[in-house]
Amino acid sequence: MCLSGAAGPTAVAFRAPSGVALTEGDGNATLAATLLPAMRMGVDLTIDGPVSSRLLDGSRTIQDVFWTWDRTLRPADAWYRRIEVTASRTTAEPAPSLGRGTAAFFTGGVDSFYTALVHREALDALVFVHGFDVPLGEAQLRAEVSRRIGRAAEMLGLPLIEIETDLRTLSDGTGVPWPDYHGAALATVALLLAPGFSRVLVPATHTYGHLEGLGSHPLIDPLWSTDEVTIVHDGADATRVDKLRALAQDPAARDHLRVCWENPDGAYNCGRCEKCVRTGAAIRIAGAEGQFPTVPPPSLRDVAATRVTGRGSEWHDLRAELVRTGANPRLQRAVDIALARHQLSRWSWTRRLVR
Repeated sequence: MCLSGAAGPTAVAFRAPSGVALTEGDGNATLAATLLPAMRMGVDLTIDGPVSSRLLDGSRTIQDVFWTWDRTLRPADAWYRRIEVTASRTTAEPAPSLGRGTAAFFTGGVDSFYTALVHREALDALVFVHGFDVPLGEAQLRAEVSRRIGRAAEMLGLPLIEIETDLRTLSDGTGVPWPDYHGAALATVALLLAPGFSRVLVPATHTYGHLEGLGSHPLIDPLWSTDEVTIVHDGADATRVDKLRALAQDPAARDHLRVCWENPDGAYNCGRCEKCVRTGAAIRIAGAEGQFPTVPPPSLRDVAATRVTGRGSEWHDLRAELVRTGANPRLQRAVDIALARHQLSRWSWTRRLVR
């Protein structure tokens, strides 16, 4: 794919396995890939190729949402600007859905395993993208992740499509952080898979109770849909504890759960980072400790000492579950300590911001 408009011509490569067709010269995927970089740079975007009128309309609302989030988070130094988006031509005729199926993005994580389990009978394939959360240069880790999630997909009875791309270099090169961009990146891949799939599920990160700004979001994901491909944000009705209770019943999830983003020394799950510790605590709350051998159980000290990230939405969900059940007062105290430390750090950051 050759992209233009955000930072001049930029070549981005996508590689699919034999037998999996990707759209050629697709204006829809180009729009999804370049919209946020163009907004970040404040330049208008011209798409040289056909673009769905549905997606063109959706892109205006996507801009509204990001612009609103941006001026709330960064009132004195906005990152994103509204831009004009034009296409050489628009399309409004949906392609026949006959012969095309439903796919779901799959990383081996809690959210994607949950989507795969809930919708297993309706799914025709799972999709993993090399180059998103696992860098292309991490050959050993990529091989291990590929082996494990391939085995998980086999146990689930679903084919796994592995896509390889350097698309992330576009967001990195234009200053769009991955938390903002990953939803657009997933949409780009979903739109490229249009020859084989008319519906693609994106597993939810947060619940409807914590709708903070994030690149993949129930407000945003459906707006990337076209007349050919419907993109669905899935699973926002369930907390991580809810999802882990469901995963504990499935052998594939128990054997191959992958949650770590830091992967020091190529570890599948390091057991020390914020996400590993948080997931380990959620597994304990779900009553499934010891059932997920890939996730080391954290100590209470580990939980209390964890540096909570973002707004701490998942940690607040953990605390709510502990308060509701009263099951583990010592773990609740450890979670309370982690949240208190997080609140103090956010308060200090806010004071510095307003000075």
